[in-house]
Amino acid sequence: MAELLLELGCEELPASFVEKAVNDLAKAVSDGLQPLGVLNSNAEVYGTPRRLIVAFADVADQLPEKKETVRGPSAKVCFDADGNPTQALLGFCRKNGIDATNVRAEGDYVFAEVVTPSSPTKDRLPEILKTAIVGLNFEKSMRWGASRMRFARPIRWILAAFNAEKVEFEIEGVVSGTESRGHRFYAPETFQALTLGDLIAGLRARQVEPDADVRKRMILEQTAAVAGGSAETPAALLDENTYLTEWPTAIVGEFPTSYLELPEPVLVTAMAKHERMFPVRGEDGKLLPRFVFIRNSGQDTEVRRGCEWVLNARFNDAKFFFDEDQKGNLDRFLASTENIVFQAQLGTVRSRADRLAALAAEIAKMTGGDETEVENARLAGLYAKADLSTGLVSELSSLQGVIGGEYARREGKPEPVCVALASQYDVDKCDPSTPEGRCATRLLMADQLDKLAGYLGLGMEPTGSSDPFGLRRAVTFLIESAWKWDGALPAYDQMLEAALAQYAKQGIVLEEKGAYAAMNDIFLGRYTALLPDARHDLLEAAILRDLPWEVTMPQGVRFRLGVIEQLMSPDVVQTATRPMNIVIAAKKKGLDYAFEDPLGVLVGQDLDSAEGTQLLMVLKNQEDAMFKAAREHNAEQVISLVRNLIDPINRFFDNTMVMAEDEAVRYRRLTLCHAAALQLFAAGDFTKLVG
Repeated sequence: MAELLLELGCEELPASFVEKAVNDLAKAVSDGLQPLGVLNSNAEVYGTPRRLIVAFADVADQLPEKKETVRGPSAKVCFDADGNPTQALLGFCRKNGIDATNVRAEGDYVFAEVVTPSSPTKDRLPEILKTAIVGLNFEKSMRWGASRMRFARPIRWILAAFNAEKVEFEIEGVVSGTESRGHRFYAPETFQALTLGDLIAGLRARQVEPDADVRKRMILEQTAAVAGGSAETPAALLDENTYLTEWPTAIVGEFPTSYLELPEPVLVTAMAKHERMFPVRGEDGKLLPRFVFIRNSGQDTEVRRGCEWVLNARFNDAKFFFDEDQKGNLDRFLASTENIVFQAQLGTVRSRADRLAALAAEIAKMTGGDETEVENARLAGLYAKADLSTGLVSELSSLQGVIGGEYARREGKPEPVCVALASQYDVDKCDPSTPEGRCATRLLMADQLDKLAGYLGLGMEPTGSSDPFGLRRAVTFLIESAWKWDGALPAYDQMLEAALAQYAKQGIVLEEKGAYAAMNDIFLGRYTALLPDARHDLLEAAILRDLPWEVTMPQGVRFRLGVIEQLMSPDVVQTATRPMNIVIAAKKKGLDYAFEDPLGVLVGQDLDSAEGTQLLMVLKNQEDAMFKAAREHNAEQVISLVRNLIDPINRFFDNTMVMAEDEAVRYRRLTLCHAAALQLFAAGDFTKLVG
């Protein structure tokens, strides 16, 4: 058993890069070792801003002997007329290190048993480790010096050891060795490490904690000890501080109590998001004029003084803008958005406010809102973007919406409106089970649909990986909102129609047909991304892409996905595809049938088929029940009604020629098949299922 150790040292990586990079590095090394048959353990990984560490405790020091049967040239060209080996056969033998006497002819070719002898694993490691490092990808990368390689930050050292011996290779002038480095400021000198145990012990002795979980625990324990209250340590901020430090030390700082007059989101955002500080609350849950900062170096006094100075400066700027904002109100801010362009061809933010107000109100009506909810939705749409002209949002752009909600509450606007303004950019904050959450969800829908109608109507749909206007994200919000909504929702293409109508009222001409088609395409792509665990053919069956309005009904897609998973028995699938396939074939041939209200135009005796008449009766008897169950997402009922069709469909097809020579009879029988397919579509498109 031999240990493989790799440490990649570099300039400080962005906190968000470290965890992914070290895991990617471990996978790349593992992928290089696996085919050799020498890897007998999982990777152990450690990451800090300055180093990525990967180790494998059990790697065989010798590659196993390999035996394989290799096919050679055609038997016809391997021997001459006298049975002697030709140059073709001799070349094959030289290439594989075998003698011609070891070749056997089987069928049209010759074969040989080739043995690759065991060899030292260490000989293969330089290539594997170098390839793994060079192959790392980052969200943003750079070149440095005369380097041709792109990497997140400049590489400064490489420690590579196998079985306590150096593995030597070179990347952009950096030669691997067996030396590591301690903390940049506390212990910058190098030290030797041939094993993971040596490296971990050496780092900790030099004030570097390589284990992210340990650093996280240190941060939490120290923060609790110094906070003097209850420190807010959200997971994202805790992770960021964990990967910003190698030796975390918590210090507490204070700011003047006068800044507590600022809206709480301003204080929290300035501390947590901009300065990576943990806000502190008292026993009453209110913010205290203090914070906890995690330092990686320096002295407590100097670092505390610097943190307080930076935070006070940010708060002072925020207070100036806040005081200026208090001289106006939402109506004034709304009027000022006339000077902000939404999009050159789609008007200003002020004209967009009128569209959002009307669209949000219309969506409230579509989704069963009463008069109060409709009015709240209208107000939320009207003031949704008013805070874009406030001073505070110009200073802290991440508080768009939140500031609008705060100012609306100060002006006494209805609470659902305040909540909607503050939640409009975050679908996770929209809880449709409450009046406030419903208002927020309707505003979010209106916002995204107005954006989709405008940009798609101008032909600006996403292409490839490019989505400059965030339209895929807009559809993601719509899908997730639908899945959270308690109750039925109309199709989003109906809501898009309402959004397009608002543009038309303002005299803005859009390509409406193209907008519908482009939105459908985006929906189709987002289902795959949002339901990654769904089997591909089941998802295709659930989407019903041939019925465009169904594609924009996310609740129906998820419902059918669950239903069709329970109807996967061969007898059901085989039967359900019979009427669907024959309708598809007829459509391709241009044959006619009644597309709309097929059951309404059929009379039993006109089918000239007793089995057809029986199937028609079953379809008519359960039509209302089937579509009601589908609307109400009653899976048990839909499954029962689908199973109820199996025998009548089989009897009809076994005893009736659908493609009759009489055109009128064929028309009616195809219409019957179409009617059956429509009811089966309540469970999904069975023709998309594989196997």
